[in-house]
Amino acid sequence: MRTIELDTLDTRLQDRILAAMAEPVLVMARKRPILVIRSLLDDDVADELIAKHPAFLETIRRARQQKAAGRVRRLEEVRQQSEANQEMN
Repeated sequence: MRTIELDTLDTRLQDRILAAMAEPVLVMARKRPILVIRSLLDDDVADELIAKHPAFLETIRRARQQKAAGRVRRLEEVRQQSEANQEMN
């Protein structure tokens, strides 16, 4: 994903992008919608970006491989081990 710094944009474009903090901004080209600018403070947008991030997808792939190979532990087992480690410290 490419990134740009807000301060590298002209003031008018900065204002329009900042307006997306309050509500999504629809960008039109030849009377057709081509882009929506939305705030990342919206949890749904942030979740979607995380869910599509290559590192996250790789983590899911490895977890599925481990599960298929039987190399997983139940949450209760992890909790018990954590509690035992805390007691020792």
